[in-house]
Amino acid sequence: MPAKTLTKTKNRIARLGADRLARSVGWLTGAELVSRLGRILAAIVLARQLDAAAFGVAAVAVTIYELIRVFTENGVGAAVVRACDKTFHTTANTAYRLMWIVCLGLAAIQIGIGLAVETLLPGKDLGAMIALLAVTYLIMPFGLVHAYTLLRAQNMKRLAGVASAQAVTDHLLTAILALSGAGAWAIVLPKLLTTPVWLCGVLHGRPWKRDHAAGCAPVRGILHFSLPVLGAELLTAFRDQMDKVIVSLTLGVEALGLYYFAFNAGLGVSSALNRAFSNAIYPHLCKAADVADSYRRALFRLSLPLGLAYVAQAGAALVYVPIVFSERWASAAPLVALLCLGGPARLLVDGARMRARALGETATELLCTIGFAVSVLAPFALASSFGLYATALASVAGASGFALMLTTALFAVRLPAPSRFTMV
Repeated sequence: MPAKTLTKTKNRIARLGADRLARSVGWLTGAELVSRLGRILAAIVLARQLDAAAFGVAAVAVTIYELIRVFTENGVGAAVVRACDKTFHTTANTAYRLMWIVCLGLAAIQIGIGLAVETLLPGKDLGAMIALLAVTYLIMPFGLVHAYTLLRAQNMKRLAGVASAQAVTDHLLTAILALSGAGAWAIVLPKLLTTPVWLCGVLHGRPWKRDHAAGCAPVRGILHFSLPVLGAELLTAFRDQMDKVIVSLTLGVEALGLYYFAFNAGLGVSSALNRAFSNAIYPHLCKAADVADSYRRALFRLSLPLGLAYVAQAGAALVYVPIVFSERWASAAPLVALLCLGGPARLLVDGARMRARALGETATELLCTIGFAVSVLAPFALASSFGLYATALASVAGASGFALMLTTALFAVRLPAPSRFTMV
């Protein structure tokens, strides 16, 4: 490589390392990868200690918990992150009360589901597991506004450290409990036992101190902002599950198994990048004087390194799949690589969603989410009769086309610098 090119590359890397948004994405991506590595190691222990029935019971309990937990991603925290300095304390006070109401309601719902399951399926501990996980909702409200405040301050190093500590503790406890003969409880119990780890992490240093004298912001204003965010999050969860339903209905259980394996093996790194990017860019845009311009500059700065990461994983999938997962899965390597190429579309759409959210246009965010879900699932369903590879290719093409059109449209729009927000 010529010396001049090498110098330019080094300077570009140095500028990227000094960029706060890039560092935030780096910290959060690292935390995601630590969690996924720990999950793989724990899975190895679980595979040797648990039978299929135990896995099934734990999977049902954790799935119900995860589905209900989506309702905590309801936009109330996003309102706290978006609030200007003048309205921060009033917004945070209202968010604190709202999240207590939400979490108490979710706890009651999950306990009710647990009791119903225990009545229908006694003796399997499934109902007890579901009900016990409801206790996490009684712990979370003590730290949620502190976590929102850390996110608002773009303290991603702390948040990444807390997430990593919780994930490592979770997987370590899972392995210990599995080796101790705890059965399905080895998967379920750590979800509860590690919640105090998260709470201590976000409370350390008291990033948020409640100001009773500030009063509360109007609930109506926060709900007007947050309800479309909740709709977008629910639709995203639906989109991420519906493709598997389509495969099972049109191509059968064997194809579903192959697709499910490829989805998890291929989207591990890209999902970590997407989640890290979304969590980092939203508070970054909220602090910007000109949201639209900051959004464009963020994509310009990060598009090359993130794009290279996706392409590198797609190429590496052809090599690492048979090595890591055994030759039995070698035939799935091209499918894994193909699904990896769908990662950039998700990142671009998530960036557009966070742009709309930072501008307070959460209804627009919901429309973007609906459009992307249709662009993913409609080609998926239409091509499903032509086989798994054609289905995945059509879905990736549809998602990529929508993402490119959306991003191009947003780059063409020039907005005046918005005034700082006064309601939320």
